[in-house]
Amino acid sequence: MHFNSTRFIIDPTPRRADGEYMAHARISTSRVDGSEYDIHLSGDLAGFDVREDAIAYAKNWAQEWLGSCFG
Repeated sequence: MHFNSTRFIIDPTPRRADGEYMAHARISTSRVDGSEYDIHLSGDLAGFDVREDAIAYAKNWAQEWLGSCFG
């Protein structure tokens, strides 16, 4: 991975749906004035029984997405 990970904010907070945790990622960055704006919203990626698994999956997905787009 060669992109500058300090420029991007990954929010991998899963949502609860139908008894499972849906992994998704919000990737944003900050403007010069400090305000945030979204670069990409993944949508639902996969469902997991364990919240931490959904978070780990979304983080990994987001890092790969950033690497392919900005790496």
